[in-house]
Amino acid sequence: MNEVRTELLLSKGIGSVLFLDETDRKKIIELEMEDVQKGLILCGKKSNVGMHQVLGCDMMIGFLTNNEFQWPKHNIKLMHGGRLIGEDVSDPVELKGYQDDPKYCVLGNIVILYEEFLKVKSSTDPIDMVINAHPFPSIEVVYGISGAVIASPSRASDEYIRSLSQDDYSVHIGSFLLGFNLKTLEYTSSLVTASLKGSVY
Repeated sequence: MNEVRTELLLSKGIGSVLFLDETDRKKIIELEMEDVQKGLILCGKKSNVGMHQVLGCDMMIGFLTNNEFQWPKHNIKLMHGGRLIGEDVSDPVELKGYQDDPKYCVLGNIVILYEEFLKVKSSTDPIDMVINAHPFPSIEVVYGISGAVIASPSRASDEYIRSLSQDDYSVHIGSFLLGFNLKTLEYTSSLVTASLKGSVY
């Protein structure tokens, strides 16, 4: 998997690449399942669609990012009653604009229409937080790889992934999981990471 590692490290803002084995895969699935249960207790339904998608890929790799990494836009969407009521904003200037606008409620980097926020507070229907996967086509230049996507892990999975790094991970601001599929069976023998097909939690 040296080719994949090389391509990842050529991407701006990626500082550490982590090859994951079957033990890591099982641990991350366990942590993500616990996170879903915590979400039900604290704020309503949490649907990390991205992690489901990555864990359904043939292969998975973790990587840590620094402040130069271009985070995916609109990674998180808040749904209520089948309607989109809010989403994350990564640009600090744009976020400041929402903070200064009374029509919006800003929670961290999540922006919600204030009118919708009031409806949610008076409703018994839970919020559905949807976290999406994002295409990561730059590594598909490596022979035998297709369908590459990245996803944001839960906080517990993020901490676990950081703990696997030999680097000083205090300089990293986040982690992602990269999933991809294999075009040929012959290519599988050269891979060292965990095979994840059929392991979606």
